[in-house]
Amino acid sequence: MNREKLTPMMQQYLAVKDENPDSILFFRLGDFYEMFFDDALLASRELEITLTRRDAGLEEKAPMCGVPYHVASSYISKLIDKGYKVAICDQVEDPKLAKGIVKREVTQIITPGTFTDTEYLKSDLNNYLLSIYIQGYSLNLTYSDYSTGEIYFTNKTFLSKTELFRFLQDQVDRISPNEILINEDALATFKKEIKKNNVFLNPYIAENLKDSNIIKDFGNYFSDNFKNNLRDFLSDNKIVDYTSLKKILQYLVVTQKINLKHINNISYYNNYDFLLLDESSKRTLEVVKGLNTFTKKGSLLDVLDKCSTSMGSRKLKKWVESPLVDLNKIEERQNIIESFTRDLLLQDKIEKILREVYDIERLVVKISNGSINPRELYSLKSTIENANKIKAILEGQDNKYLKLLSKEFIDLSDVYDEIDKVLIENPPVVIEENRIIKEGYSLELDELFKIATEGKNWLLDFEEKERNRTGIKKLKVKHNKILGYFIEVTKSFLDQVPEDYIRKQTLVGSERFFSMELKDMEGKLLGSKERALSMQAEIYNNLKDFIGKEIYRIQILADKLSKLDSLLSLAKVSNLNNYVRPKFNNEGYIEIKAGRHPIVESYMKDDFFVPNDTYIDTKSNMIHIITGPNMAGKSTYMRQVALITIMAHIGCFVPCDSCNISLIDRIFTRIGASDNLAMGQSTFMVEMQEVADIIQNASSKSLLILDEVGRGTSTFDGLAIANAIIEYIAENIKAKTLFATHYHELVHLEDKYDSVENLTIAVDRQEDDIIFLRKIIKGFTNNSYGIDVAKLAGIDDRIINRAKDVLALIEKENEGLNIDLNKEYIREEKTSPEVENFMNKLRQINILEISPMEAFNLLDEIVKKSKELI
Repeated sequence: MNREKLTPMMQQYLAVKDENPDSILFFRLGDFYEMFFDDALLASRELEITLTRRDAGLEEKAPMCGVPYHVASSYISKLIDKGYKVAICDQVEDPKLAKGIVKREVTQIITPGTFTDTEYLKSDLNNYLLSIYIQGYSLNLTYSDYSTGEIYFTNKTFLSKTELFRFLQDQVDRISPNEILINEDALATFKKEIKKNNVFLNPYIAENLKDSNIIKDFGNYFSDNFKNNLRDFLSDNKIVDYTSLKKILQYLVVTQKINLKHINNISYYNNYDFLLLDESSKRTLEVVKGLNTFTKKGSLLDVLDKCSTSMGSRKLKKWVESPLVDLNKIEERQNIIESFTRDLLLQDKIEKILREVYDIERLVVKISNGSINPRELYSLKSTIENANKIKAILEGQDNKYLKLLSKEFIDLSDVYDEIDKVLIENPPVVIEENRIIKEGYSLELDELFKIATEGKNWLLDFEEKERNRTGIKKLKVKHNKILGYFIEVTKSFLDQVPEDYIRKQTLVGSERFFSMELKDMEGKLLGSKERALSMQAEIYNNLKDFIGKEIYRIQILADKLSKLDSLLSLAKVSNLNNYVRPKFNNEGYIEIKAGRHPIVESYMKDDFFVPNDTYIDTKSNMIHIITGPNMAGKSTYMRQVALITIMAHIGCFVPCDSCNISLIDRIFTRIGASDNLAMGQSTFMVEMQEVADIIQNASSKSLLILDEVGRGTSTFDGLAIANAIIEYIAENIKAKTLFATHYHELVHLEDKYDSVENLTIAVDRQEDDIIFLRKIIKGFTNNSYGIDVAKLAGIDDRIINRAKDVLALIEKENEGLNIDLNKEYIREEKTSPEVENFMNKLRQINILEISPMEAFNLLDEIVKKSKELI
């Protein structure tokens, strides 16, 4: 392409595009954002909008498509969802004052991790940007939700690449970022593992950041509060390398190109401050997503989330994904939840107020960049008012825990008063043509708006007067931005137009005129309205500046409101589902009376859920081997134990009659069949990898949920593996374990280890039919009822009958076969062919028939041969 032949505007477009080659460029032309060349081809396809062409100065016209600027966000959100970056190029000077082509520049780069439009973001989910820096076996990691100003940091050094990768994978799965920044060396090593769910990857060169100083380089973009907190954060946590933090802050500055005053604090987290749930456990236990829905529906989070605000839902999701292991913090939540469960009227009263609370957590980014509209500021005022109501209600309770909670609510009366003083009630979103400032705030502004208002009345009176004077009944006084005010008369009444009317414009069906009287009033009206709107904008900007200085306090209030909403949700669920407060012990046991599966129970409308008891400890009940048929409830039982444990660590009440539980460090699960064919891994390979991860990382404080381990290979291979795994757990890890299996031979391990106990599912057989009682009882079964289950599933009777015959034949052929897994196997050492030949020679000699001399010679030969072999 010969750029010299391009029009000046196209040259300007390509110059901006050259600076942003990896972004789709939204180029502002009038009331549209236009795209050209390859961007136009791509955008028209992805957005399904019409592709046109425009003269660019070349022989062929340039491909072009565009979207109206006032609805651009809806199109941008679609591109972001598809994993694209969008660069917004705006006019940065008044076209009327421009000498030549209007100056334009990129004012923002929107990426999957920096998109903030609340109309298109999922209200109950955070939009995380993740930054990763890895050097050798050391990692530091930072993630942020730019829409709320949250930033979290952690660093860690590992003993091996495997440990590092496992930690990294757990973090990526937990955070679920929409965009990842990662240094090039790390990306080269971990790209396959990290690039999941089409997450947007941005590599960076870490050397450019090693000696940089964020405060020095970008200090003007951040608040003094943040700069002070950053210094304290680095000092208090003794952090030497924080490259990932530098990168994420640099990236936000470069892409957003505005101040970041809503980023005020950095939270350091240690992964072991929480009960660890790896990706496999979260998936199989359906902690935040249902296995069949791949969404929140059908998950534990779905059961627990009855929040009234989006802020509360986001907070609760964090709690569910990161259960606590600090008993004091757990009991703090329990105390407040219990307080609410005892007062349903209080629950209802606060819940009604919370429904009127706005998502001020995501409002802070708009306050920071100055894009907040009057309606949103009014919502902030309303939220402050509602927060004060809640605070007063909590203070008035005769309950020390609720009184302590009330003290956390920060007083923002000064912010409320300022908004209330300036803004009218229920102001409009757009301020260009509407009044938003209260009467009485500015006498000068009131006078200007009064003139404008009286002018409207004058125009109505003038129109009526002119109709009567001229006899033209359809005479109208109108206004537009180009002509100003004018009198419009249709062609059929032109002969009645008076001589003092001056022609202004001719249309097909009418003529437009003005009179000197109208012209004089036009000057007064337009001047006063223009001055009024200009003064109003200045007052509103001052209000925004005032609010902008209080962002940190607004964030604190948002945090306390979301915390209250989450606790209230857990209390509400506890009341609705008859949950009880769990107790905690230091003896290492889990005792659950009449436990229920929270998710399954929530979907059972008319059916009765059969509860089950659980007692598992670190001594005589450490490992439970659970036998019984498929569909009988083994997997449900094991999952419910894990979910009740998770709920207790969240601080939530739990579905049972009573619960006494010890603190757990990790929950591991190996449930169900899955494969990874893209990576060349079979179902059994994935199963063994998950088991290997459990064996390597579980401790005596862990809870293991193992379902049908070993079933993915041949019977004897699988049985051997399952047996060896249980023995290893019993002898080495000593973790609380629920092990469901169809290998009935494993029940003999109860005789070998005091820590192993057999459990089974009660089954009632009635003639040829079986009924699953869903009840866990002590003991074992040597029958998996596979044919019975097949019959229940609807398999043809001819197949069922043939299966029974084959089973009878197999059992008869193998009658007397009894495998004792408790018998110790002594490996036989194999001998070499040379030794075997020598031994055969000795076996052929009859020592009773040889002479003494032959015996001495033979002994000498044995000694010599022994020395040779040694």
